[in-house]
Amino acid sequence: MPRLAWLFLCCPLLLAQEPPSFQIKANYVKVPVSVFDTNGQILSNLTREHFILLDENEPRPIENFLLDKTAIHVVLMLDVSSSLREELEEIQEAALQFAQAFSREDRIAIVSFSDQLELLQDWTNNIKELRKSLKHLERGYRTALYDALISTAHERLTQVPGKKVIIVLTDGLDNESRSNLDDVLSLLIESDISLYIVSRTRLVQPKIEQSERVDFLNQVMKNVLHEEKDFIDLYFREKEISLSHLAEATGGRVFFPEKLEDLKSSYMRVAEELKSQYVLTFRPPASSEKAFRTIEVVCTQDIGRIHHRKQYHWLGSEPSDH
Repeated sequence: MPRLAWLFLCCPLLLAQEPPSFQIKANYVKVPVSVFDTNGQILSNLTREHFILLDENEPRPIENFLLDKTAIHVVLMLDVSSSLREELEEIQEAALQFAQAFSREDRIAIVSFSDQLELLQDWTNNIKELRKSLKHLERGYRTALYDALISTAHERLTQVPGKKVIIVLTDGLDNESRSNLDDVLSLLIESDISLYIVSRTRLVQPKIEQSERVDFLNQVMKNVLHEEKDFIDLYFREKEISLSHLAEATGGRVFFPEKLEDLKSSYMRVAEELKSQYVLTFRPPASSEKAFRTIEVVCTQDIGRIHHRKQYHWLGSEPSDH
């Protein structure tokens, strides 16, 4: 919505054991799947027969199925734009606790970003090194979220094997990127990268609403357009919808903590989910008019909800071994 973009461009405050293995043909599609019961608890006792996989609404045989305990490469991205203010210490503690939830087979890298991207720690499973790197967090200025995601995917994840994940803590208020949401989504899907977002929008919004300048601009918009909508709230809801779409399409999801103390629990829920996923594989069709195809995974059991990637990049179907 252009008028909302105009409103907020005017405001400087928006400028923060051995894992199981199996052979997969090189061009078979892997689909990580997370399943939860009605109480939000992870279900880890399901079998292949409990799932149906649809590719562009056409059923596909599930070639491989298991509870995925393979090693993970995780990039932890931390938004250090000016909206962080006094929250750095809480973020450092939450990030460290998150890193400790992974096994020795997993590898973690840490980057910070605002208008610039900085590698704080390359791949490691050494908690001491991770703790040391988190002490180097420094507050930045504007936010280039989409650019940071693209750079991180290219530089850290496109060449690593196995399960690849980005977990980003951000306010989601991108005001500096040259890239857009579609650019990011295409790259993540092509690279088989799952994106999880811990969004600070609900922590940031009350502070922004207290600004006299923002309140003034909100009133101006109401008067000019003769509408009683709260344009600040509408702006934030649009941002949350965009973040949710981006994460869920890759098989990840978004968490919206409403107080700083909730950061740790959000991170721990992501860690638990990543270590408790099923992985399904299927063979794509021999031909396709679409470069990006839509998939749906259905669970035949009585469950609460299911999360999986919504698209894949079609590369053909002739099998070849890794």
